[in-house]
Amino acid sequence: MKEHRDELIEKGIIGKEKNTDKLLAAIEKSKQNTPDRLLTALGIRNVGKNTAKQIMNYYDNLMALADAGEEELQNIPDIGATTAKCIYDFFHDEANIELIERLRQSGLNMQMPEKKEISDKLAGKTIVVTGSFDNYSRKDMEELIVSNGGKATGSVSKKTDYLVAGEAAGSKLDKANSLGVKVLTIDEFMEMIK
Repeated sequence: MKEHRDELIEKGIIGKEKNTDKLLAAIEKSKQNTPDRLLTALGIRNVGKNTAKQIMNYYDNLMALADAGEEELQNIPDIGATTAKCIYDFFHDEANIELIERLRQSGLNMQMPEKKEISDKLAGKTIVVTGSFDNYSRKDMEELIVSNGGKATGSVSKKTDYLVAGEAAGSKLDKANSLGVKVLTIDEFMEMIK
């Protein structure tokens, strides 16, 4: 679209110069998103945000994932035969191969950032974060969970092992209490991953 900036402004398709430039800048910036976000956006059946993050913890880039076989994919925790087949089929469809190549040539980031040291201190644990914390954003907390082998989810259920509750925890705290889910303070959580 940036090659057509002047035409977009002239025809008022997006708006005046300022709005057009804002949109074009946002598109350029989005090209640097991590591949797990692109994987989510591809719309592969059974691959949502959390599954995409989980998968991309095991691959350095999207092209390595595209080369993975169904059996290899099933070795990733929480990836069953159905999801593995959906991913495999997607990356072996001619139209999708062409789409990925066009996205790569357009400058989309296909490379995962260098992985931080991963521990298994939270392996097999499903953890929900709610409320606010002085020194951490919710995203920071979720990254800590994942980098220590846990699974970060957005809603409390019977499968939730822990709820890390900050200030103004709200309805998730109520639900955790009603289901008997162990509630942790930020200090208790940090103690677990020391």
